[in-house]
Amino acid sequence: MKAFARVLARVPVWRTAVIALVAATMTGLGLPASAQAQEQEQEPRPVLGGHRLIWNPFTQSPYPRTTVRSLTGGGVFLNAEFFPSFEIGDVTVEAVRGNLLFAELEFEYMHQVQPWLGVWVKAGGLARLGTNAGGLLAQGVTAITGYELGWLFKVYESETFVLSGTTALSNDGVTDVNILRWARGLVSEGDSALADSGPQLRGRGGVRGAWGINETWGLQFQSELGYGQVGLEDPDGRLFWDNAASLSFDLYPGTEVPLGFVLSAGSRDFPREGGNPEVRTVDFGLRTAYTGRDNFLISLDTNWNGFELASGDDVGLFRAGLSLQLFF
Repeated sequence: MKAFARVLARVPVWRTAVIALVAATMTGLGLPASAQAQEQEQEPRPVLGGHRLIWNPFTQSPYPRTTVRSLTGGGVFLNAEFFPSFEIGDVTVEAVRGNLLFAELEFEYMHQVQPWLGVWVKAGGLARLGTNAGGLLAQGVTAITGYELGWLFKVYESETFVLSGTTALSNDGVTDVNILRWARGLVSEGDSALADSGPQLRGRGGVRGAWGINETWGLQFQSELGYGQVGLEDPDGRLFWDNAASLSFDLYPGTEVPLGFVLSAGSRDFPREGGNPEVRTVDFGLRTAYTGRDNFLISLDTNWNGFELASGDDVGLFRAGLSLQLFF
């Protein structure tokens, strides 16, 4: 697997994307006409068991429908330790703590090649920095920009249950500017780089599913297994496994109040926001969405988790974002 990851890393990003997109499209065009005729006429936003499911960042849609989605948001690492406590003689100098902010922007386009097959392209970025001089000095500035190309293929569907498979390739460019690390390197080694940068190439596959319990309630799940690079310190890559489940509640069918809520929980090996790659994170999220229309979804996403930074410091991570998704 390490050799395979090194080969992929040498292939230009644009060439990898074009080859993958052409292959997926040709596969979809080869679907027999008889199989296409068996597909029922679809609504813009999928309905399962009478429930119009509310998709969210934890558990994404298992339907290969043409959609456009955008996300704008940010968050804060609370009570991060910038400098540890230490003693000078009989005097103890307390640890210096503060907050780290980050902002993110993401766009995704899913194209339905066939009723059972979809191809998606996603691009976005994330930036993290301290809120004061101590934070900037200790944690520096981290910027991540990248793309993702994936395939979604429906495996099974009934009136109340749907299951799909996914496979995806992502590549992030990471730039890390750390003043404190640079100064320590000058003192200990006589030479150090102020900025460090490199790619994060990852491939993964998994399943997405949903169960429409009734018009009001629905259950969604997602599980992915992958292999790829983890931060700038691990260029060879390693295996990772991410899981999530969500419970959605739509007020509209019973009360005609156009609001829906999704409670989610997930577990990740290597969060994109950074962190200790040896420790899994557990996320909890709440999505509040406008559900009065079947051709778009406007949502406010909030989530919280306990997070361990690469330094070993435990912090709380709170994030919020506004999402708009259009269905065609």
